[in-house]
Amino acid sequence: MAVSPDQSNEQSFVRAFIAVEINDAIRAGLANVQDVLKKANGHVSWVRPENIHCTLVFLGDIFMSAVESVAGAFDKAVAGSKPFEIEVTGLGYFGSARSPRIIWSGIASTGVAGAVTPLVKLQNGLVAALLTAGLKPDEKPFTPHLTIGRVRSNRNAVDLVRALEANKNKSFGKISVQRVVLMQSRLTAKGPEYTLLQSAALGSQ
Repeated sequence: MAVSPDQSNEQSFVRAFIAVEINDAIRAGLANVQDVLKKANGHVSWVRPENIHCTLVFLGDIFMSAVESVAGAFDKAVAGSKPFEIEVTGLGYFGSARSPRIIWSGIASTGVAGAVTPLVKLQNGLVAALLTAGLKPDEKPFTPHLTIGRVRSNRNAVDLVRALEANKNKSFGKISVQRVVLMQSRLTAKGPEYTLLQSAALGSQ
């Protein structure tokens, strides 16, 4: 249920999203590759390693009173999903080679045949459950990835893309997905800060 600040009146609201967390080993690997890519001297706002995650559903600004509804919806959505494994592998970018916008590491399923992975099924289930609960999540097509940087200008874009190409097949390891989390995002002068609001274990009901 997205709201704008002028609609909130005296009722507090939070900027929120639902995500899958990554482990410390993958976090460290992504931090190392960020250091490599920084040498290209592109104009990039790098995501702090502790903030890297896989966003499943972006909710935007929601009333604090809606958090319970969101939590209930994702409890139902994850109850039918068993824990599964994904692999963080490869580097790439959204945008063009001349004007990259988002730098990412990819996500692949492990041991699963077919195009529809457990992660995609989980994300689809979350969106459906939120819509049923009367909420309005972002329904943009889901492309599983981890954002590690946001490009602010085309400065040294050629060198940046060349560095990404040199590391495009790099693997960062596997994640056992056991739960999903509802996170609050606060924008600060030092960048976004995330706070855990709720979590739900897969197959918990």
